[in-house]
Amino acid sequence: MIRVAMSASGAFLSLGLVLAGSAPVRAQAQEDEAQVAPQDSAPANGASGGSEAAPAEAVTPPGAAEPGEDAGGGEEFSLKLSGRVQTDIRARIQDKSVGEFYDRRPLPIGIERNENVLGLKLHGSYGRIDMVADVDFAWLGYPVELPGIPALSDITRTDPYYLQVRGLYLEAQDLLPGLDLRVGQQTVLWGKGDQFNPTNNLNPNDLEDVLLFGEQLANTMVKVDYTPYSDFTLSGVLVPIFKPALIPRSAPLALSSLDRMPMLDEVLRRRLAFEQSFARTNGYATVASSIRPQLPERSFDNMPFAFRLALPVLEQDFAISYYRGFSDMPAPVRNHTRQVQQAQCDPAIPDDPATPQDERVCLSGLLETETTLAFPRMQVLGFNLAGEVNPLGWISESIQPIGYRIELAVVLPGRTEMVLDQDEINLGITQPAGEYDYFRGGARPLVVDDTPFLKWVVGLDYSFSEHLYLNLMWVHGLPDEFGAGDFLHPGKSLVVRQGRVKEGDNSGYVTCAATAFLTGQSIGPCGERYGRERAVEILRPRIGDYAVLILDFKFNDDRGLVRLMGMWDLSGYFEDFFDEGRQTRVRRYLSLFGDGFSAVVYPEFNYNFGRGLDLGAGALFQLGKSYTKFGDPAAGGSLVWTRARFRF
Repeated sequence: MIRVAMSASGAFLSLGLVLAGSAPVRAQAQEDEAQVAPQDSAPANGASGGSEAAPAEAVTPPGAAEPGEDAGGGEEFSLKLSGRVQTDIRARIQDKSVGEFYDRRPLPIGIERNENVLGLKLHGSYGRIDMVADVDFAWLGYPVELPGIPALSDITRTDPYYLQVRGLYLEAQDLLPGLDLRVGQQTVLWGKGDQFNPTNNLNPNDLEDVLLFGEQLANTMVKVDYTPYSDFTLSGVLVPIFKPALIPRSAPLALSSLDRMPMLDEVLRRRLAFEQSFARTNGYATVASSIRPQLPERSFDNMPFAFRLALPVLEQDFAISYYRGFSDMPAPVRNHTRQVQQAQCDPAIPDDPATPQDERVCLSGLLETETTLAFPRMQVLGFNLAGEVNPLGWISESIQPIGYRIELAVVLPGRTEMVLDQDEINLGITQPAGEYDYFRGGARPLVVDDTPFLKWVVGLDYSFSEHLYLNLMWVHGLPDEFGAGDFLHPGKSLVVRQGRVKEGDNSGYVTCAATAFLTGQSIGPCGERYGRERAVEILRPRIGDYAVLILDFKFNDDRGLVRLMGMWDLSGYFEDFFDEGRQTRVRRYLSLFGDGFSAVVYPEFNYNFGRGLDLGAGALFQLGKSYTKFGDPAAGGSLVWTRARFRF
């Protein structure tokens, strides 16, 4: 009878999305994958390359010559070492704590990150054979939870650290004429978009650090490139073991958002919301007690793979690709509920005779949900086009060409159902253990249907001078958004960003449910009726639309950089509710300048002092109400930050 499902990935992983560094498309390397290079490598031209906001510098691509070297690839063995020492200190300036007294999840104002990183990169070359190792050693800078006095003797708790392998692979060039082979931990970045790349699916997204959006995790892969003709390349990649995305540290706050039902069936969703509210009025609150991601079975059939064909078309870079594998963002596939007798009251309200009884908030127990997440299957057809156009160049030679990039992903998702079951639950009417009574045919609800959908990035960039650079993008779909549901699919279900149930008399529901129970009928119609009339939802498209602006100003021989990045959610939000006068459900549009406003503003200043030292500071403002994309507490809130880095 009572069921709540965990939120869909859009709610589970609401992100504060930030561009850590942005380069014109014409400055991208002609190689379509960035070897081990992160997103901060400086462009060849344009004004956007001075900040190098990502934490690691680019490793020299295997086979590429350093200045003054012979690119012919002699037989001498060479070994190059580079690296960096970096310190990041960040503070949260908003309290984003969520949850009630029985399920409080804190995210207070204060130091959010105090991290120190030693990055080392080793590139060995012997003729046509290359070896690359790119490793980060990171110290978190603050103790983790100390469960007892013995933890004070455990340095892994008092001074925690981690190791991240950004690249560790071997590459053989011209193993056969025109055939290159690369094996090991690597990244394969085929997308031409700037930071937003819906066709980059071989590597999982690294979303742990919101200031480094666009990063991807290295994975063990086998990559083959065949170039029978100049600029005509066929590539194939096999990934033996699928790896999931790395989510933000603030993502667990979404566990308190149990109102964000992930199922596509709107009628069932509202019924569940009402039943959850009914349980709360009877002294039982619903909480998420555990969430267990379930990785795909390690089998030959579950090995992701991809192919790509890249070639120039009218002097523009063009590529088509195909990927088969899994989404790196999970979706809920099972939700089990059990009833726990655990009387408790809100400790913030004094427990004394002077407190009126109607002001006390107490529970008889909890309905604890255990959720299983899985990674939906998907296939992706990718199209990439990038280059330059100069429609006004005939006016004056001083007018620079406009860089453009178009990246389109046609996603064919696998159909994903969700199982709802429970132990025996007694809320005045005893419901037996077993699978939930879905009613209306008894089919399990879908969280992802098999309707194809699109993601894309369309961008333009222009250098007004050696000091001023502008980058504009239209982004349709972020990494945590999955499934058909946008302006191209107006009939598809929208995703729930917030839900509540209006207060009212529940006696009619009790009578209806009791009658159905005694006569052996389904209680589904009872919950559906009250859910239809009482449930209120804030909705938005499953695939969002975003306007992105990046403006760079460089000065003092490119040593100084002032950058302003903005990202505005244009998807649109709707309030869905029952209109008493019209006796039907209606939707009210929430203005993009009012209750539907959501945006990121990211100012940054960076200065290169020379000899490898640069210092930077900035702020990340995530704006909007708690149900919006960027105002969501799980996005982590607004931050201020400083960074010091030395490269060698």
